Amino acid sequence: MKANVPIKSTGTAQVHNARFYTISPRAIVSLAYSKLLKCLALSRDDGSIELWDMSYAPYLEKVIKLTPESQVENMAWAGKRLFSVDLTGQLVEWDLNTLQPRNVQSPTGNALWCLDVNSAETELAVGSEEGHINLMSIEQDEINYKLLFRKQEGRVLCCKFDKPGKRLVTGSVGAVRIWNVATGHTLHTMTLSAKNVIVYTLQVLKDDTIIAGDSAGYVTVWNAANATQVEANQVLDKHVFALAVNEEEDRLVCSGMRPPLIRVLSKTQIKREDSVCQRWVKFLQREVHRHYVKALLVVGDRIISGGQDGLLCISSSTKSRAYTAKYAPYLAGKCASLASSANLMLLRYPQSLHLWRLGVPSDHTTENQVARMSVGSCEQLKLEQGPEMLVQLVVGASKFIQASAISPDSKWICYSTLDELRLSRLELKPLAVTRLTKDLPAELEPAKFIIFGNDSLWLLHAPTYQMRCFTLTEQQVDFAYSIDLSKEIKSPISLVELSPCGKYLIVASTNHLIAIWQLRGAKSRHLLNLPRYKAGTTALAMHAGRPNLVVAYADGRLVEYDLLQRRFVCETEKHFVPNAQLHSIRGLLLDANNPNIVIVYDEVHLYVLQSYEQEEQQQQEQTVPLTKAKKLSKSLESTKLRKYELKMQLNRQHLLQVCRINEQELVTIGVQTKNYLSMLPPPYQRKKFGAS
Repeated sequence: MKANVPIKSTGTAQVHNARFYTISPRAIVSLAYSKLLKCLALSRDDGSIELWDMSYAPYLEKVIKLTPESQVENMAWAGKRLFSVDLTGQLVEWDLNTLQPRNVQSPTGNALWCLDVNSAETELAVGSEEGHINLMSIEQDEINYKLLFRKQEGRVLCCKFDKPGKRLVTGSVGAVRIWNVATGHTLHTMTLSAKNVIVYTLQVLKDDTIIAGDSAGYVTVWNAANATQVEANQVLDKHVFALAVNEEEDRLVCSGMRPPLIRVLSKTQIKREDSVCQRWVKFLQREVHRHYVKALLVVGDRIISGGQDGLLCISSSTKSRAYTAKYAPYLAGKCASLASSANLMLLRYPQSLHLWRLGVPSDHTTENQVARMSVGSCEQLKLEQGPEMLVQLVVGASKFIQASAISPDSKWICYSTLDELRLSRLELKPLAVTRLTKDLPAELEPAKFIIFGNDSLWLLHAPTYQMRCFTLTEQQVDFAYSIDLSKEIKSPISLVELSPCGKYLIVASTNHLIAIWQLRGAKSRHLLNLPRYKAGTTALAMHAGRPNLVVAYADGRLVEYDLLQRRFVCETEKHFVPNAQLHSIRGLLLDANNPNIVIVYDEVHLYVLQSYEQEEQQQQEQTVPLTKAKKLSKSLESTKLRKYELKMQLNRQHLLQVCRINEQELVTIGVQTKNYLSMLPPPYQRKKFGAS
């Protein structure tokens, strides 16, 4: 579909709405939150672990790529250390800088289902398929065997330490057990209503209360001191997969399969005659997911949930403020690249690449019709020629495409898996893709980022922080030079941009550093680093006609920095768009004809901003947090900073990327929620009162 959208008084922009990008739901298996790092670890059924920065608006910061065979079943944090267990029987501690295993143990030799870390962060317990429970010491930055508990019957599906760390509570088929951590012996065994009822999830509170969720749909509460049942509430028809409590432990959140509702229970004092007791009563519920929920967390007043649909969802746990934000399971990095000269778009999937020719509209819109359109309105255009998929390139099922790109002149396609890089020549008449295999430079290694310039190819070799430049001729690729980024970059690289003029390379890392190199062939040099900001960098863009860099941060702030004058020239003072606290900026597009226009998009909106000058007196009175990050010269203090204002807003669903074809044409790539969910089995339909 294509539409005319007025973005300023002088004309319109034609927007291709590319809805043929389809992603398969990648179910969320487990969640773990680090309060110290404000980092959310999320594991999926394809074997990947995602690390989301939750300091401000959530954004995907890092990805640890594994195979579906090594799917992570559970995770836990101990300070800044992340641990995981999987069904191959491995307990892994992850290096969050290299994104590789730091320490690997096989405590029992069989599948591991659960783990937990005590409150002192000195011990870690894991539960296995065969009923073994291993206690490991994690002191002194190591993992050492400490104790093997007495074997129980059946698999251990969940485990939780009590607050002092002297007892461990485990859940299995038909029973909840309390263990003495010092001896590894059972203190109490609490049986459920039926032997075949499965305990999926546990919570242990500060007041010695044990809460369990089971396959019968019940949330059962026990007194851990004497192992007596206090209450039992059926909150779902079947399968309570997840429980979570807030920090004050007066709200209990539960969810599961039938129905996949998120229900919040509140701890309430109940008076019965002369006695007063505490009971968990229904407080509110959220209809966030249509398919089963596997994992829950409560962070502040936010409920974080995930399950079969693969959507990471954040909703409110309070009645006063209701909201829901959903984040689709998109791949990290750019998934689309354009060859504007031939109207082609290359889409990246985990195991394939799709090359599309975009549609051609029959545009009969007159200037008078455009003039009558209000800013932000859209007019649907009929297509004279619809979009067409030309080529599909497929890699093996065990491989993963981490980066891809098509050259602007449509002559080259390059993609990289984790262990191989392929460069191919593209011919359109007749259509053919020819892979180059002979006389290739040894420096042509797997790359995390791939960028095409004018007759050049740029590859980032992530393990060594080397940015390598290659020259491209008709049938030849030659290594030109490389830039060592490691002198400035010490953390994983999150964003890489090449300026339109080809003179600057901009690199952002996960430790909030933005570094710029001036490209002069083999004499390329590091130019400067921007002042570090408190929030992570989520998007970068360089102006085509001037050396100005626009940066978007996770807290919704935008800045523009002049590389030659080394000063900020434009910035926002506060959240400039709605939902800036829930959705971070995914990308920026600049207008070559009007440098005052910036197109900004997140997952649910596309915005058009315009910069303007403010009075010098206002500038002196207002606080500029970014400029405080570094002492600036007197010339900057006396210079007016421009500000951004919102001019237009378009609503979207799960917007992945926006690309510019030319001065008047844009492409938006996204997924419709109903199309995405149609790939899953039909959701559970609960009969309502009065229905037949």
